[in-house]
Amino acid sequence: MTILRPAAVPMSSSVMLKRLISTTQPQSHEHKVCWKCNHIVPQIDLHCSNDDCGVIQSTPQDINFFEALEAGLGENAADPIYDVDVKRLRMSFLRKQQRVHPDSYAQKSSEEYQLAQTQSSYLNKAYNTLKDPLARAQYMLALNGVEVAESESLEDPELLMEVMEIREQMEEAETEEDIKKLKQENIDKIAHTAEQLTKSFKSNNMDEAKELTIQMQYWDNIRRAIVDWAPGKRIELQH
Repeated sequence: MTILRPAAVPMSSSVMLKRLISTTQPQSHEHKVCWKCNHIVPQIDLHCSNDDCGVIQSTPQDINFFEALEAGLGENAADPIYDVDVKRLRMSFLRKQQRVHPDSYAQKSSEEYQLAQTQSSYLNKAYNTLKDPLARAQYMLALNGVEVAESESLEDPELLMEVMEIREQMEEAETEEDIKKLKQENIDKIAHTAEQLTKSFKSNNMDEAKELTIQMQYWDNIRRAIVDWAPGKRIELQH
């Protein structure tokens, strides 16, 4: 039997995650020093809190994406929860992104403009990671020192058979209505797996969370194949 392996999510590759984690692991430092006036500023602040200064700050180096967007925070900010309120996440992202958008700094100094570009890029990475169920799970595993290799698959015959059957159904689908049913079933699978991930992360069961994340990669692979579907088109599930 050919083992179908889940495709990697581009922005959540192991290399990208390692790079992101290296700059977002929670540390003991809660403050930074304003680059212009040397005022002590909380790491999470986008601008200097000194009323006589107020310049845009560098990206936070000692907080994770959850803290940066003030979303998915449990009792301990450095120990985020998986079940993020996506609507609140987006509102927080838009509010912060508006404050650092480079267009607002076009007439500022080159230092401020460059910092705005960096801050904006950082917030985009944080938002795009946390809004996606798969990327969020991969990121949380990485925060806990657990890596999910791109080549990993589950040795679960039932799951692999289910994936192969879905592929056949997609290839046999003739109308948008046919594929719509498969799309909804896959949405339900993603939601169910996300519920299980919430419980696994809450109980700090990283082995189980890793298995569920690999499973989520299969459903995400199918999701993207459904988006690319067209009558008679060969279904490419990367493996």
